[in-house]
Amino acid sequence: MKDEKIITLATRTFEHAQIIRSLLESEDIECFLENVNLIQGAVSEGVKIRIRETDLEKAVQLMEEVEKPELIKAEERKRGRPGRARILLPVDFSDYSSKAAEMALDWAARLDAEIMVLHVFYNPVINTLPFTEAYVYDTSMDEMLIDLEEKAKEDMKGFMSHMKKRKAEKSFDNLAVKSKLLRGVAEDEIIHFSEEYQPTVIIMGTRGKDRKASDLIGSVTAEVMEGAKVPVLAVPEDFNYKGIDQIKKVLYATNFEESDFVALDKLEKLVKPLDVAITFAHVCEKSSVKWDNLKMEGLKKYVSEKFPKTKIDFDLVKNEDFWVGMESYVRRKDVDIISLTTHRRNIFSRIFNPSVGKRMLFHSTTPLLVFHAR
Repeated sequence: MKDEKIITLATRTFEHAQIIRSLLESEDIECFLENVNLIQGAVSEGVKIRIRETDLEKAVQLMEEVEKPELIKAEERKRGRPGRARILLPVDFSDYSSKAAEMALDWAARLDAEIMVLHVFYNPVINTLPFTEAYVYDTSMDEMLIDLEEKAKEDMKGFMSHMKKRKAEKSFDNLAVKSKLLRGVAEDEIIHFSEEYQPTVIIMGTRGKDRKASDLIGSVTAEVMEGAKVPVLAVPEDFNYKGIDQIKKVLYATNFEESDFVALDKLEKLVKPLDVAITFAHVCEKSSVKWDNLKMEGLKKYVSEKFPKTKIDFDLVKNEDFWVGMESYVRRKDVDIISLTTHRRNIFSRIFNPSVGKRMLFHSTTPLLVFHAR
C-alpha cells in the first residue's frame, strides 16, 4: 500500500464514515479514517475516508448503497439540521435591503431553499432610559411601542407583497418565502434567531462605501458577521446586481489555515448551483513567495482530491500590502463575490483592530461572503 497513491474517497460524519469503512472492508477494499476537522476539536464531523486509487471505481459503486438521498436526509435530521436549504434575509425595508432580497430570491431558486424575511424593530429611547426609583413611568411609551410594532407590521406587509410580485415575475411559484418580526437590538436578535432557524446562509444588505461606518445597517451587518455561526453574505448598496446569471467569479482569500479547508466545503456547496468559477488567492510578500508556493501546491492537491468535478483556480498575489493587493486583484479579475474566513476575537481586539471582514465590508462595492473558524 505504501507504493500506491492514497486518495480521499469522501468526507462524512464519524458515524457515516464507520458504516462506509465496514462496507468497503467487507469487499476487501483497504481504507482508513482521518479526521480533518480538528479546528472544531471533535471527531463527529469532517472525517476523511482514505483508500488506494486503484480501488476508486469499485469503492464508488459500493458507496451508492449508503449514499442514497433518503439516508443522507435522515442523517441530517438526526444531527438536528434542516433537510432543506434555508436563507435568512434580515431587512430594514431600505433600498439596499431590496437589493439583497433580489439576490436572495435568485439564489434560493438555485439552491431550492426557503427564505425567511426577518425584521427587528427597536426603540432606542426606551432601551436607553434609566429606570431608577425616582423614575416615573410615562404611559405614552406604551403607545410608542404599539406604534412601532404596527409600523413594522405594515412595512413587512408591503415588503412581502413586493416579494410575492417578484416571485411571480421570475416564475418562482414553488419558492417558499416566510416572514418574522422581532423586537430588540437588531444584531443580537438576528444572531439569536439564526441559531434557532439554522439557515444555510444569511444574506443582508449594507450601506455603500461613501457612508460612515457607524451607520445603522452597516454596523449591524458587521456585528452579525462577527457573531453568527453560519456564513454571512453582505450585499453592498453600490453593488450593481444584474442577476444571478451574471455572478461568474468567486474569490476565496486564503491564508493557508486549517479553517480554509472547512470553509471550502461550505463555499463549494453554496456557489456550485450558480455555475461560477472559484479562485483561491493568497496575498504574499516577495520574501515569502517560495514558501507560499509550496503551501499553494498542498492546497491544490487537497482540492483536486476533494472536488474533482469542480473547477477551482489558484493564484498568488504578490504585494507587500494586503489591502492594496486584494483590491487591485478584485478589480483586475472582475471578481463578483469575495469570500474569506474570519476568527472570533476578544473585545479589545475588536475595538482596536477591526477584523479583515469588517474592514473589507466598509471598503468594497463587491459582495462579501464570510465564514467563521470554529
